[in-house]
Amino acid sequence: MFGVASLRRWVPVLLLGLLAVAFLGMSGCGKDEEVDPYVYDSLRRITRGDTLSVGFLFEIDAPEFEYVRGNVAIIRDGNLLEFLVAEDMENKYTSLSGALLGVRKAFTPQPSHLVLQRIKRGGVVQADSLPAPQGYTLPRLLRAGAIDLETPGAPLPEIGWSRRAIDEARTTFLPENEDDPLRPVQTGIERFAYLPRYDLADSVKANPSPEDFAWYALFEETFMEIVDVTPGADWMLNVLIEKDLPLVGSFSVVSLEDQFTARRDVQEGYGHWLGTLKINWFKYANTFVEGSEPE
Repeated sequence: MFGVASLRRWVPVLLLGLLAVAFLGMSGCGKDEEVDPYVYDSLRRITRGDTLSVGFLFEIDAPEFEYVRGNVAIIRDGNLLEFLVAEDMENKYTSLSGALLGVRKAFTPQPSHLVLQRIKRGGVVQADSLPAPQGYTLPRLLRAGAIDLETPGAPLPEIGWSRRAIDEARTTFLPENEDDPLRPVQTGIERFAYLPRYDLADSVKANPSPEDFAWYALFEETFMEIVDVTPGADWMLNVLIEKDLPLVGSFSVVSLEDQFTARRDVQEGYGHWLGTLKINWFKYANTFVEGSEPE
């Protein structure tokens, strides 16, 4: 009797325990699992829009770095080149090898690019919610249909400094009338550099400030200043110099020096002064880079 009574007393308790376990199990099933917002795929697929992700968050294998300067890097996937930005990227990129990178695809400033937000190794997040750099500059890339590939070619680097050569150059490179638009020509410039301005006073040349520098096209005997260079084009010109590549694209002569005495004197390290030109666009790999603001 004692044994039967004890069993009857414990049955309700056991039932309550089982119900509690079942309730907790049901509660656990109903709870949303934490989902990683970063969608993994290749660089090519995410930049071409083949993969979708809420908030444009993606995870990629650490890419091949083509060039890094400041907060901006050119990254490569085969013949595909893209931009990746991060705070202090120039000093950070070598440590990213072998990691999975959480990136956000951004559309401003143009062109579209990737912003580094997370670093993961071996399934463990090492850094998260990385702040985007402030005020970074990207070059403006142009579609082939947006430029005139039929622009005529002309030997711009062969302009001489004599009176006759400058008279011929005016006819070839400058607009016929003062109010006419500048004349674009396609050519290649082998040597160009960011140098102290050639006409600085000797006291300034000894210790020039950043404002005392300019881009110059350096020809065999002559040179011209490259004006109206956009910040993005400035960044890309450094890429060409780093890789020892020529500057190939569309150019327009803005001015030619009228004074023979100013052209005659040889500026040491530069040559004979000719005048100024601007870059309309130039080539890098399979892209076209805007060199100056369009008129």
